This record gives sequence, structure tokens and C-alpha cells, in this order.
Amino acid sequence: MRSKILLIVEGEKEEPRILGSNSHGLLSLIGSDYDIVTFSNPIYELYDAYKKGEYDDLVSYLREEKGLEIDKNILSKNAFSSVYLVFDFEPHYHKYKDSKIKDILNVFNNETELGKLYINYPMVESFYYLKNIPDLEYLDRKISLENFNGKDFKKLVNDRTILKKNKLSNKQLCYIIWVNYNKVRKITNNEEIDLVLDYNYDKTIEVIKERLKSVEVL
Repeated sequence: MRSKILLIVEGEKEEPRILGSNSHGLLSLIGSDYDIVTFSNPIYELYDAYKKGEYDDLVSYLREEKGLEIDKNILSKNAFSSVYLVFDFEPHYHKYKDSKIKDILNVFNNETELGKLYINYPMVESFYYLKNIPDLEYLDRKISLENFNGKDFKKLVNDRTILKKNKLSNKQLCYIIWVNYNKVRKITNNEEIDLVLDYNYDKTIEVIKERLKSVEVL
């Protein structure tokens, strides 16, 4: 099996920009060969299309239906060592149901099988919602999902963030990963995560690089 990673993302611009490349962004910290495929629709559409097609794996579906280019001598199941999906939660989408998102997470729960799904909550723009670095209010910052509008949220974040999306330094990336990781801990009341609690760039970047070898903190 090849060591190449497949990343399936929702947006055509924002997600690839955040992930970056081998020379900058999150992918520069991974150090693995990869392909990025943009689905251009919410996870609910990908799930429905995949299920209706009755494919054995997600790579086969993307190869046959979306033109994913793979050497014709390589079986779909052997083309990638890991498959990751990065999509927005989008509870306002007309196909959203609590039961459906649970089914989706149960199906896409293993990167070496059908793929592992990572959900941006409520959407990927929350990645940038930092007013300062450090931002002492970030862990408690909330947005109401009542009458939630994606365009309004994007504008809100763009107006308030101090980050320049195309010029994120490794130090900024590490802080963003660290603070979001700890926000997840706060929301889920998870006390067992061993990431450094007091942010220190020199120490934290080593922890993050180690974890990113298996893309476990995307």
C-alpha cells in the first residue's frame, strides 16, 4: 500500500487555502505525499451519492464518478494509505438531521478504511475567528445557530479576525491548532488529552508535528 494521503474537502477555495501545500500551511507540517479533491457540496450530498452508488469504498466512487486520477494499474483500495474528509457541519442545510450526521460519522470513522471525517463547527471560517494572539476570549466565544447564515458568519469572521489567511506563519498555525484543540476539550469535557496546556511555541510545535504525522489534529 502506498503512503500517499487523500484529502477530500468541501470548498473549492477556503479549505485548500487553509490546508496549504508542502511549502506552507498545515500540510507543510505533515511531510507526506497527498492529493486534495474538492467535492464542492456539503457532506450530506457526498454521503447520499456514495450510498446510492453502492461502491465498496469512497476512492472507487470518486474515481468513477468524480474523475479522481489514479494510475490504471493501481486498485482504488490500494491507491492511498489514508483518506480524510474535511467538511462543514452546516446544521442549516436542508438535508441535515441529527440521526443522519451520526450515521455519516459512523460510516467515515477510520482513515485506513472508508475514510475519517473531520467536521468544521459550525463551518471552516471559525478557524480564523481570532481577534488577537493569544486570544483570551476564544475558548468561550460562541455563535448562535438560531437563524444561522453562512454568508453572515463569513463576513463576521473576516471583519474581526487579525489573521491574514494567505500569510499564516508556522507559529500562528501552531497556536490555532493548540487553541482549537483545547476548545474541543472544553466543549466535550475531555480531561485526558495530553497536549501542552500552557501554550509554548517551542514545545507545542514538536507535539503538533508528531500528531500531524497521522493527521490526528486536523
